[in-house]
Amino acid sequence: MSTTLLQELQGELRRLYIAGSDLAADDFRLNRVQPKLAQLGERAPVFKKLAEGVAALTGPSEAEARAARLQDVSLLLNSVLSTQGATAAGSDLSNNQTEDSGLTGLTTVHSYRQLAEVQNALSTSGGGRYEIVLEAYRHGLFRDLRLFPFAMKALGDPYAELADYAVRHILPSYGPVIVPYLLADMNIQGGREEERRLEVVRKLGVDSDDQKSLNLLVKAAEEGSDKVRAAAIACLGLHPDFEDKLIEWSLDKKKPVREGALAALAVRNSETARDRLYEAFIGKDALPAAQAIEASPKEEMLERLIPLYEERLSQEIFGDNDQKSKDKLWKTIEPFTVAFRQARHPELERLFLDLISNESKYPAIGRLDFSENLRVMSQAAKYLENTNTEEALAALQGLEERDVAYLPYAFHATKRLRTPADVYERYVASGLGRLREAVSKKAQARQNKLIETLREEVYAFEGYVRNRSTRLSSDQIAAQWDPRWLEWLIDRDDLQLVAALAAPNNPGNPKLLKYLERQIEKANNNYYGYYIFLALDEGGFDEETKYELLMRWMEKKDWKKIYSIYHDETQLLLKLPDRFAGEAADRLEPLIQETRFESVKEEAQEIIDTLRRRAASAESNS
Repeated sequence: MSTTLLQELQGELRRLYIAGSDLAADDFRLNRVQPKLAQLGERAPVFKKLAEGVAALTGPSEAEARAARLQDVSLLLNSVLSTQGATAAGSDLSNNQTEDSGLTGLTTVHSYRQLAEVQNALSTSGGGRYEIVLEAYRHGLFRDLRLFPFAMKALGDPYAELADYAVRHILPSYGPVIVPYLLADMNIQGGREEERRLEVVRKLGVDSDDQKSLNLLVKAAEEGSDKVRAAAIACLGLHPDFEDKLIEWSLDKKKPVREGALAALAVRNSETARDRLYEAFIGKDALPAAQAIEASPKEEMLERLIPLYEERLSQEIFGDNDQKSKDKLWKTIEPFTVAFRQARHPELERLFLDLISNESKYPAIGRLDFSENLRVMSQAAKYLENTNTEEALAALQGLEERDVAYLPYAFHATKRLRTPADVYERYVASGLGRLREAVSKKAQARQNKLIETLREEVYAFEGYVRNRSTRLSSDQIAAQWDPRWLEWLIDRDDLQLVAALAAPNNPGNPKLLKYLERQIEKANNNYYGYYIFLALDEGGFDEETKYELLMRWMEKKDWKKIYSIYHDETQLLLKLPDRFAGEAADRLEPLIQETRFESVKEEAQEIIDTLRRRAASAESNS
């Protein structure tokens, strides 16, 4: 059908924005459009949704609800027009296109209020937008059809982390059905935004029967800007008809074009493709070829490179050992470390096991700078850490004894293959682990590395920040960690790790309570407070103990200097059991008289008033 009907609806909605949503009740113009939309809705669900929205808008409703419905219908209409790429009068939007697009599988169940914050985050600039988009994605809001145009818009967002998140997560979640949309209006002379579009296309793949999309890719590969050409070429690896062109492009004078072609050839994995990739790997394009192999590590290619790597590491090198010689040597070794990042192969395991156990057999390693040597050996250690074999564990423990830098790899492998008690015995209680008596620099360095490793085990990075709430459950702590760790960490005054390993019924809990009481006495900032009360919660302490320590914490604060009450503190106070609410209000009220900032006093008074209301309500109900 013609888009005339949608254009007409858009015009009527604009009229109501100006005149006021109240005038939508029984509006004869909208009532004329609604049956036509309903008729189309018999074949395309999105039109049915529009018809339902218009009917609700013109029907009986409160003023506020009608205004919200106007927003919902407008957002859905704009999304339909945007996804079809046809907002100009006279353009065509066939019903079949809507049905076949696959986007009709998305929902429109969320209210405008739920979507508005995300829409605004992807239409403006400023701080806090990244977190809003992450939360929206986690809660499935992008499955709403009306947010699809904003997901597309995110590819050009000025905040690179947000745009990259859209590439990695949001757009791929829609599936291959969005590929035609990504390619349809792409500016092949563009820059990073178009490159990101093509990265998504590469993730999702192009259907071999979708000749239109393939033609658009080829056009971008031949006529686009350098970055667009490279990204478009990289999308063609799964299509055998383009292999000759990929070989040709891999010899192009422009490096980005060669890189895109090598990436596609690594996916192809035909004998011809492997030969060209190997030729590039041992030639001037070693790093681009290595990166292509890293992204698509095929067994046949690895079997050609592993013996060559072993040969390079085993070679005797004579002559000067100056920086120029070191750089030259590293240039021959670095591509292998890149190519093998994601690789798994029995021969690679054999080589890495021998490298760690018999380093002297590989003299090239000793000629590298410290950082480059560490990079090679760490890659081997990381590989063996994930093999879960006794032979690998023995090699890693030997490496750890030679150099504390490799302790994390040995620790992770030990934790997988030994009981929690055995892990504690090795690292703390006896032998190598007599860190309690550490006095030498070497022993202290070992202890510091162990604590750093423990922190990586129990706290994780989520996105670009360490999420302090990401931790083990009580059951996991009991199953995976010897209870003696808690007391050891208390002795070393590491509050963050103490909070992570606190658990009910831990023998260290009596010592834990005294430790937390000391923490409250000596420090009073939000960083400490978060972990103190996390440890109290996870340690299984009774409500009275937690209440008393919270009030001590609040009473220790220097109310003359604080600028605000921390959010965590507010939540803890408001979640106090009713039986403590009245007393808590009485203890807080004298404190706030000291504050110099009216905003703090108002916030605290609001908390106090809430506690008093709860106390009164609890008393009246008793």
